[in-house]
Amino acid sequence: MASGLSSEDMLTKTRPTNTAEFGMMSGTDMELIDSELLSAAALIASEAAGDLHSSRGSEDWIILFRALAELTRIQAESGDPHPCFAVTTLREKCAELEPAQKIYWLSEEDTGRKKFSKAWGKLEVCFPGLEPNLRQRAEKRGISARVFPYSKFDEQDKRTKHFGFRLLEIALPKGSKTVLAAPVEISPFVQPTGNIEYIEEMEVYPIPGLRRPLRFNVQGWRSAFMIAPPVIFLAFLGFGSWVVLDLWMSDITVRKMFQGTLTVGIFVGAVAWLVWPLFRLVEDGIVAAPGILQLNSRFEHVLVIKKEDRTKVIRMVRFTGVCPLCGGLVEVHKGHGLFRGRFVGQCGRNPVEHIFSFDHVLRRGTWLRA
Repeated sequence: MASGLSSEDMLTKTRPTNTAEFGMMSGTDMELIDSELLSAAALIASEAAGDLHSSRGSEDWIILFRALAELTRIQAESGDPHPCFAVTTLREKCAELEPAQKIYWLSEEDTGRKKFSKAWGKLEVCFPGLEPNLRQRAEKRGISARVFPYSKFDEQDKRTKHFGFRLLEIALPKGSKTVLAAPVEISPFVQPTGNIEYIEEMEVYPIPGLRRPLRFNVQGWRSAFMIAPPVIFLAFLGFGSWVVLDLWMSDITVRKMFQGTLTVGIFVGAVAWLVWPLFRLVEDGIVAAPGILQLNSRFEHVLVIKKEDRTKVIRMVRFTGVCPLCGGLVEVHKGHGLFRGRFVGQCGRNPVEHIFSFDHVLRRGTWLRA
């Protein structure tokens, strides 16, 4: 597949190297030049793009992200430590990944050029939000690098741009081993361990028409939005109790007493039903996302309180993992039966027996049926 790319599609010649040569500094990460490491990091990016496509749908920037990741992996496997691609090459790959939009990706008119330009601009804007997910995937695999998109002008033709990934070093947790390997498939002859690690998937856009993930700051005066609903509920509860007591102490008929008590009970119960998830979120730091926010998604999501840059925020995210027993996809759900009141990971292949505990802070769990 790599042989199908002409030399005009790349800025640099193929330079086999596996020495992890250090380059320039980019933020807090050091740029690396290593074809094997780039291939492994690009594979992770390709898998992340596939999951992103499953959760958010077919958006142009997601298709472009996946196309760039797959092309980079192919070139890196052939020994190129720093591949760059022309617009035409990326558009052809995008058309291959999205046949329904092939005519628009390959159009030589302004439609095709604008489609690519807007997709690249959106990728640059959205990519910082994907970095934690890519970093976590890399740490789980023991890969000490991640990719970051960039563009540059051709050295010979300053009007032509080429696009690629920079390879940025990340610090692996202490005790982890650096490996360069594809996802491990569980052999039927290997005894499973029963331990699972979860990955926090990229955020979704829960509000129709609003292309932004759910992020609510609860620091400072904004914390009033978290405190107000429980306070309002207590106020309604106190007022409802006073109304019921007044009814039963009055001279009205018993029928009207029951009607008034039932009305107050239904009203207070409805307020409690709305406030209870918010109370649990404040207490536990995690709660199942309301159904109204999940109408546009096929997957299960949760609301979590996280610390970001010394600020507490509420985010809507999805946690998944690979079942250590059968290799199936594990998603986090609200527990039932013996596991009521907690969140558990359920395997899509066997949701009855392959059930795992879930710690949203450590993102780990163990087999609960052992």
